[in-house]
Amino acid sequence: MMKWLELQRCARMAMEKCVALKPGERVLVVTDTMRDQSVAQALLGAALAAGSEAVLIVIPTRRTTPQEPPSCVTAAMQETEVIFLYTTYSLSHSSARVKAQKAGARIVSMPGVTEDGFLRTLSIDLDALVSLTNQLSERVMRAKSARITTRLGTDISLELGHPVTVIDGMCHQPGELDFFPPGLFLSVPREGGVSGRAVVDGSITQIGRLSSPVIMSFSQGKLVKIEGGGEAARLERLLASLEDERVYAFASWGIGTNPGAALVGEDPSFEGERIFGWCHVSTGSNATFPGGTVQAKIHLDGIISSPTVYLDGELILEDGQFHT
Repeated sequence: MMKWLELQRCARMAMEKCVALKPGERVLVVTDTMRDQSVAQALLGAALAAGSEAVLIVIPTRRTTPQEPPSCVTAAMQETEVIFLYTTYSLSHSSARVKAQKAGARIVSMPGVTEDGFLRTLSIDLDALVSLTNQLSERVMRAKSARITTRLGTDISLELGHPVTVIDGMCHQPGELDFFPPGLFLSVPREGGVSGRAVVDGSITQIGRLSSPVIMSFSQGKLVKIEGGGEAARLERLLASLEDERVYAFASWGIGTNPGAALVGEDPSFEGERIFGWCHVSTGSNATFPGGTVQAKIHLDGIISSPTVYLDGELILEDGQFHT
């Protein structure tokens, strides 16, 4: 009973503060057959209680990302003011999302979020998270270069220059896209402007939480070598099986700002990239983000714990602790 009350409280905050829901607006909650329906029901209930015209749709689980929802859902998304995409794998890279956003929908994508994660990552000081995330994104916007290092051997350099995506959970204007959990900025480097190696020790999308580090070496913006144990071999096989050279393109990077985030869930990387003071690097699709041009068969995030990050040579993060 107590957990259900907490779910309702967080769902109300999502409607009132995060999407600024107004009475009479149309709300669509899209979930799938593998998700915990308690979160979907809490979102639906909060939307109805706020006086909206709310609908919950359950679709068959999509097994990879990017993939499209059924065509009837795509059509419904274009006739809705507020959309929550509560799915196992992300629909944020889908053309359905792009069409709905162009039609003016306010969209919150929350793939892989568990009931526990929903509670943990929204039971925080949201105002402080919004402030820190936006401060960091502004510094990245002004920078021309970034360098990421770790004690495990990460040393990767990135050429910057594209707009930064701020994921702070605030989705108030028509055509906005944000994500739950909140707490992340995301930056697409210049094409061909990434070199070095990333020692990924947290998790990788579709591989899961790592038992040993996976070393990903990049040259001129492309993944050229994968080293490590069994999980590194699995990643190599996964990418090769897609028969798409674009999956090896460096896609994006970012730093997490949510003190409630943890490395958990079916896709630990999605919440993991929000962990306070951790960072991620990704390969594959990035065409739906500012500055991105790659449309690949997959988008994979690799989580790196306790990094040190420099912007134009200035230290902003040291072993996972912010210098602000």
